[in-house]
Amino acid sequence: MEKKECRKKKVKIGLALGSGSALGLAHIGVLKVLHRNNIFPDYLAGTSMGAVIAALYAAGNTPEEIEHMAKTTNWHEIIDFTIPKSGLLQGHLIELRLRKLLKNKKFHDLKIPLQIVAYNIDLEESAIFSQGDLARALRASISIPGIFNPVKINNYHYIDGGVSYPTPFEIVKKMGAEKIIAVDLYVGKEKTTHGPIVKERDFFKEIQKTFVVQELLNIKNYLIPTRWPGFLRKVLNWLFDKLLFPARLLKIMAKRELPQITHVVYKTYMILLENLAREKIKSQVIDVKITPKFDGLDWESFNQVEKLIKSGELAAERALPELRRKLGN
Repeated sequence: MEKKECRKKKVKIGLALGSGSALGLAHIGVLKVLHRNNIFPDYLAGTSMGAVIAALYAAGNTPEEIEHMAKTTNWHEIIDFTIPKSGLLQGHLIELRLRKLLKNKKFHDLKIPLQIVAYNIDLEESAIFSQGDLARALRASISIPGIFNPVKINNYHYIDGGVSYPTPFEIVKKMGAEKIIAVDLYVGKEKTTHGPIVKERDFFKEIQKTFVVQELLNIKNYLIPTRWPGFLRKVLNWLFDKLLFPARLLKIMAKRELPQITHVVYKTYMILLENLAREKIKSQVIDVKITPKFDGLDWESFNQVEKLIKSGELAAERALPELRRKLGN
């Protein structure tokens, strides 16, 4: 009887894991430290990459197992291009990868209650997923506008939940959490610098350069037909690329590098999220904020998994005294 009463008195902990693309891998480091110190969340809410990590954890994976998944995932292989209509990436390969990692689990199979944040662009309102197909809900939550095609679910289209809840601390509170731990990936990133002297550029030279690149591509396709033997085409392609053609454009066309427009859209979106996240978290009472520091790392640093996870570990360790005080451990 005494044990049951103790369990009833246990403080209900809510953990909110926010969006941040590659920076969201820091959530794994946070979970590692919480586990080592016997701090286990009763409720989870996640947005975008935070939703992915939260789902893997809620499905019963240890932080170390999730770390292994992150390190063994080839992020470039799960980028699938599409003809630009409403996004440059379809997201099918990412959804398949998530489905495999989660062993096709549904929300009702999870060991910890989880809610995933997306945004309904047809109704212009937030959408909180808590039942049904888990991988599909995650696919909706990670759909960065202009990069991924929106996900259609029951006749509505959904995009990244970061546009409404970059760090979904409000969600775990509504779920019933008495103490809220929020992992804030945006703190300390705001800065202002003086711009350089603006010099005049020749607009027509820029246009001419663009047309030259396109014309070189046309010439290459004409000179090296696809019907020629593979070895010969390989040699000629190598010579053409070395002597005449901008190597970077070839990488884009070979799907090994994203077009420059994706970086512009991506960074613009992330800047907007940073500003929104700061404003939302500034006026809220959150029991513990864990704030990783990302020296030299950014939203695209998927090749720096170990550093990102370590940044989460260090931030959680810094927050341990406050965690113990607030949680009564």
